[in-house]
Order: sequence, then C-alpha cells, then structure tokens
Amino acid sequence: MMVSVRAPGARSCSLALLIVILTVLRTHIIHCGDPPAVFLFQEKAECHFGDGGQGMRYLQRDFINREEVAYFDSDIGHFVGRTELGVVQADQWNNDTAILEDRRAEVERFCKYNYGVFKPFTEERRVPPKVKITPTKSFGLEHQSLLVCIVSGFFPSEIQVKWMRNGVEESSVVYAELLQNGDWTYRVDAILETVPEHGDTYTCEVEHSSLQQPLRMEWEPETSESARSKLLTGIVGFVLGAVFITVGLIIYLKSKKGTTQLRIPPNEGLLS
Repeated sequence: MMVSVRAPGARSCSLALLIVILTVLRTHIIHCGDPPAVFLFQEKAECHFGDGGQGMRYLQRDFINREEVAYFDSDIGHFVGRTELGVVQADQWNNDTAILEDRRAEVERFCKYNYGVFKPFTEERRVPPKVKITPTKSFGLEHQSLLVCIVSGFFPSEIQVKWMRNGVEESSVVYAELLQNGDWTYRVDAILETVPEHGDTYTCEVEHSSLQQPLRMEWEPETSESARSKLLTGIVGFVLGAVFITVGLIIYLKSKKGTTQLRIPPNEGLLS
C-alpha cells in the first residue's frame, strides 16, 4: 500500500517524522500480522491383541506437533487428556454420548474386522527358511575353524537353530543379531568355533513353524570346499599326467618304428 502526503516546506520536518512513524508502525503491523508457525494435528488408531486375536483393544491417540494431548482406550471406555488442552477436549468428547458409542464400537467394527482380513497375510503367514553352511579359518589359528550356519528368508521371526557334532549338540554356539530383511523375512547366523577332525560330521538343525520336521544341513571336513578343491586339483593333475605319458609313449614308438631296418635274407635259388 502506498500513501502520498504533501505539505508546505515549513512542515517538511514534521512530514519526515510522520513518514518514519508510519514506517515503524507499518513494520510492527506486518510483524504482528505474520502467520503463526505450522501446527500439525495427528490422529492414530491402533489395535492391540494377543495370540489368536484374544484381548482385542482399540486405542485412538491424538497429537499436536508430535505431543500426545489425549487418547481413547476401549479398555476404560472414555477419553483421557494428557495436556491442559487435551483435558478440555477429553471432557467435551466424554460428554457427547454419540462420540463415546462410536469409539466403543471400533473394537468390533475396525479391529476385529481388519484382523480377519489381514490374518492370512500376517499371523498365518509362513515362509520356510533357507540354510547354508560357510566354513572359515579362525584368525591366528591354523587348525581351528568357524562354521557359520546362515539361516535366512523365514517368517515369522521365532526360530531355533542348533549345531551338532557327531549327533551331539554343541553348547558353545554364538548367535548373531536377528536381522529383518526388506521383503518382510528374517535372517540369523549361528557360529560354531571348533577343530574339525577326520571323520567328524557337523549338522546345523533348524526348527521353524513353517516346517513339518526339523531342517538339517550337514558338513564334513572331507566334503568341505577346501577338500573338494584339493581333490579336484589332484584329479586334474592325474588326468593331465596320464595324457602326457600316453602321447609321449606314442611318439616314442613311432620314432623307433621309423628307424628300424628290415633285413631280407638273399634267395640263392633266384640268383642262380
């Protein structure tokens, strides 16, 4: 907004003062007229229940700028204020019979209904685990090894993993932290520190609700990756050696046959 004021020269100082006053007042008015900070109101609806949907409970929580101001709990049947504003608001809602009846009905209408809809994809969801054994050498120890049983891709998260040596359960097993994958499955590693001996059999046994019987993965020192690599190297070396010997023998025999002279005894009757 622009304001134009004209005055005689004698009043120029008064005019300048008036302009300064108007500028200060305008600045103050603009400052007071600034819009307030953004206020965020959130309402969260939660359903709490035990195994099989038992003890269903509906909880509505109201937040202003991330601070909970009031909530409704179906177990107590009314609103409860947590702040000064929340207490005032809770009293208003508690005096409204229609609002209270509506919130109390949310246990059947909202919680139990959605529990039945999502139950096949949540509580009843079962994904069997995948098991892999990875042997590694312990740092600084020549004969001691770490056997890592990697169990991944399972749901739900409850699982039992055991290490057994020659059918006897090992007690010195270290379990890594349970990890949640991005595809709504889990992973856990069971680590066994041991000294493998010839003839030993190690078994990683996994029990999970998705399995009708325990899943077992075996590992033996002779069938380990290192042993198979050495065995393969030996077989390849043996085959190559046999090929070289065979080729050399053939060349030798051919060269010997080419230098042999055939002597034919003279036929005296033919010459006469």
